[in-house]
Amino acid sequence: MTQFLISMWFALARLPFFAYRLISSSISTLLAMLLFALARERRMVALTNLSLCFPDSSILQRIRWAMVHIYFYLRTFLDRAWLWSGNERVVRDRVRIENPEGLAILDSASPTIFLAPHFLGLDAAWSRLCLEIDMVTMYSNQKNPVLNSLILQGRSKFGDQLLLSRQQGVRPLLAAMKKGRPLYYLPDMDFGERDSVFVDFFGVKAATVTAVARLSRLLQAQVVPVTTKYSKGRYSIHIHAPLPNFPLDDDAESTQLMNHLIESWVKDNIPQYLWLHKRFKTRPAGESRIY
Repeated sequence: MTQFLISMWFALARLPFFAYRLISSSISTLLAMLLFALARERRMVALTNLSLCFPDSSILQRIRWAMVHIYFYLRTFLDRAWLWSGNERVVRDRVRIENPEGLAILDSASPTIFLAPHFLGLDAAWSRLCLEIDMVTMYSNQKNPVLNSLILQGRSKFGDQLLLSRQQGVRPLLAAMKKGRPLYYLPDMDFGERDSVFVDFFGVKAATVTAVARLSRLLQAQVVPVTTKYSKGRYSIHIHAPLPNFPLDDDAESTQLMNHLIESWVKDNIPQYLWLHKRFKTRPAGESRIY
């Protein structure tokens, strides 16, 4: 059954762009309505996150954000079929780097950390950057082995990319960066208390890994934010200027600064940030559970 669905998924992606966009949008709209109605746990996670991060918004506004978010989540998930198909022409056409000067950063000889917050187009940004440069990144294993294999194959489709599981630890990552590979890193998830500090995210304490600050200091690496927006079947990537004077002297202060920057980008693109993740699951000692 899983293999059949994957085959249908990739067959859909081979349709002409107009037909693919129409059909995938219709599928995403229908499934979004069903999931919002039936997937109570994930719906409540999204609404809880939005309530915590935007307490002044109305419940109707948060419901609208959550519904649109689920639509974008499904829509961008379907797009992974053409992102992972290996068609370079299609990826270049549908995923654009909006600031050409950002490409110059890719040629930098300095060690580089691409800071990629969890916007729903992050896989599009990864695939597009893979056409320009070989990178290293870390991933979490999926419970479904078929899906896990598909993701690894898809993300390795272009260039000579190095994907390391979190179970492999930091040593191979450091070795790759010392050989000149930029790191594509997604630090804005709750990975528990290990190697994390509690800093504010929209005014709520969130366990946040300090790896960006620590790696930047250790390797004297520049930190280059990469944000992505989806619109009408296409993606635009913005490669920001390297963060000035980063890291700060203190890892917690550096991580707080990073979260504040992510907040500013989220405010500009609320429905396309990953609200289905339990970002505030790990709590400081003495605090009650949120979810």
